[in-house]
Amino acid sequence: MSRLKELEAKLTLQQRKAALLLVENELMAEARKTQEELAKDIGADRVTVYRWRTQNKAFIEYMNLLADDMLSGHRSEVYAQLMKLIRSSQPSVKAIDLFLKRYGLLTERQVTATENESGSSSNEDIAKEIEDIDELLNDRKE
Repeated sequence: MSRLKELEAKLTLQQRKAALLLVENELMAEARKTQEELAKDIGADRVTVYRWRTQNKAFIEYMNLLADDMLSGHRSEVYAQLMKLIRSSQPSVKAIDLFLKRYGLLTERQVTATENESGSSSNEDIAKEIEDIDELLNDRKE
């Protein structure tokens, strides 16, 4: 069973309706409703809806999954804006970086190198370090 279906089973019909209305309201560019208006549309008290949004983990996760689904439908618009930034008269380096990362053509890599003072360790030095570590471990066991 999908996670969305699992969450739906934990929520009432009123809560599922509330989640959908709340997400749609958040994603609207214009004419957003107040929390009071949304609560009235849902048929619940504003405080109850507030508690669902802030304290009910299943409700919150359900809202987030709905938002993800709704936003995925706008991916082409996002890509179009990204391409505008890349193709502009002064291309955005950040947009180019994002494009390359998105397609795995650019990855961030960190290399950490450590060296002891002499540049290398002899077998004797390594054996001594192992003995020291063993002693520390044995001291802890006692």
